Amino acid sequence: MADKTGPKRIKKISGYFLKIAVSTVILYFLLSSLNITQLSAVLSTGGWITMSQVFFAGVGLWFVEYLRFYVTTKAILSKNATHPLLRVFFSGYALRFLIPGGLGEVGKMMFVPGRYSQRLIAYLADKGSLAFVVLVGGLAGAWTVFPKMRPYYWILLVIVPMIFLIARDIVLKQGRSLAGERAYPFKKVLWVTIPLSFLHVFIVALQYWLVLRSAQIPFPAVFTTVNIVLFAVMIPISFAGLGVREWTTLQMLRHFKILKETALVAPLLVFVCNVFIPALIGVGVILIFKMKPALFARKQIDLH
Repeated sequence: MADKTGPKRIKKISGYFLKIAVSTVILYFLLSSLNITQLSAVLSTGGWITMSQVFFAGVGLWFVEYLRFYVTTKAILSKNATHPLLRVFFSGYALRFLIPGGLGEVGKMMFVPGRYSQRLIAYLADKGSLAFVVLVGGLAGAWTVFPKMRPYYWILLVIVPMIFLIARDIVLKQGRSLAGERAYPFKKVLWVTIPLSFLHVFIVALQYWLVLRSAQIPFPAVFTTVNIVLFAVMIPISFAGLGVREWTTLQMLRHFKILKETALVAPLLVFVCNVFIPALIGVGVILIFKMKPALFARKQIDLH
């Protein structure tokens, strides 16, 4: 049998650099047209108080994301065993930079014990609940806040059924491999993760609003914009969502005729607080605790 390791590795490496290139090109065209003087004025207007508020809101977001991860993952773990899930959680942020497009967070599940099918379903319950809230919130908000987007809703007749069928196929396929094992408690988990996902979106919208409040943009419009931005970032075409996040935000906020510099400060600052800083923590966690997949081969590891 021919060794396919080489071609697969080349494909992964080329995909990695392609996504970096996508982020670089988008950011270049966005940032090269900025007025540096105006950008400095926007930053100084918000000042350290706004930046601090966005950061502490980001810390709250980390906590909400961890709770969602904890609830979905704990469902596949042994009731009597404890595991350093907090370390695993932050490692996902670091891995997101190694495997662009948001798919790097899948890598953190290799630190979780259990069969592949169990870990995949737990991950889908975590991210799927957020995707559901983002999709519903974005559609509802866009219909009311951005009526000009209504003619494009016909695309959903193709996209939504496709997403549903793919997710259903994955769950059923992996569910078959769980025959004879404890079934995943979807209903119990989703009753918790759906509200947490809504809180997730609300906090990110609050961060955007804190930056954009000087432009007097109403919070419902910011909330809708954030839903659409988060949905766009879920598409794995860029490096940790860079470029896509900023471009989508700019396109949505054009409806309010605000300065490009003001529109771009919000997603860049949110990226630093919500993605970059926890990624640095994740790198430290991986290096300090020397995290490896074999880490969970031991019987029990204290969470603290």
